[in-house]
Amino acid sequence: MVWGLFPNDPLSGEDKYYIFKTGTYKVGRKGCDVIITKDKGVSRVHAEIIVNAMNLLNSLPNERSLMSPNVQIKDCSKYGTFISKNNGHRKKVHELPNKETALDNGDLVSFGTGSATYKFCHVPLMFFICSLDKVDQSIEEKISSIGAASTCTLSEDCTHVLVDQLMPLKKDIVDAVVAKKHCVLKTWLEDFAEKNIVTDMPSCYSYIPTVSVEGRSIKVADPKTRENCLKGYTFLLESVHMYKFRDQLKSLLDVTGAKTVSYEYFCSNSQAYQHANLIASIN
Repeated sequence: MVWGLFPNDPLSGEDKYYIFKTGTYKVGRKGCDVIITKDKGVSRVHAEIIVNAMNLLNSLPNERSLMSPNVQIKDCSKYGTFISKNNGHRKKVHELPNKETALDNGDLVSFGTGSATYKFCHVPLMFFICSLDKVDQSIEEKISSIGAASTCTLSEDCTHVLVDQLMPLKKDIVDAVVAKKHCVLKTWLEDFAEKNIVTDMPSCYSYIPTVSVEGRSIKVADPKTRENCLKGYTFLLESVHMYKFRDQLKSLLDVTGAKTVSYEYFCSNSQAYQHANLIASIN
């Protein structure tokens, strides 16, 4: 999981921040890692966020860590830094020992007069590695270094599928498309794993993989592009045993907005229609 610092008011005009590495990140008005411009009560160097580790001690989904030595915040300001917990308790960091305290997943952090309020939280990243070869240890290390996780099975918690360029189309990739997952090249992970802090997650569009299908190169489009791209089309499908990926063909067509009709249903309705016409002509 990547650490995130997001404006509590999405219309505030302030940037989002994603932290990928351990280290000390300065918060302030100018020349800092996290820059706040809208609140005039924010000092030039207002606070420091100290990230000691990228992983939660308790990493279960939707649960807060009971202990959080992983990340701390230190106040360096004139007007103060405030932490609000889920239980409603609010504390002024400046009044705490060493002017610092632990940051928990889900905390609200206010800098200055209070108009600059951010939510500190984990951004879940779960990678399913779809590869022809044995998983590269360096890829696993990069995933771990940013606090993300990998899985050997495609699950609901999976956020991205890492695909080798020009690898033959496999059932795992078909399953990922049906599940509306982002399929990306490994270089997408490698590129942003080298960064410390950014204001936006790198776009997947420049890292769309191409797979090989019976000698042809086919791009695996992103979920948004795939959605409704075949809306308005109806496909007549024969028995699932006729197709390489069996019933997955129908599922693939469903996620693109297409309609499908089984051959058996089509034939039975055609015969009924012809029979009705025959009776009508006799009468």
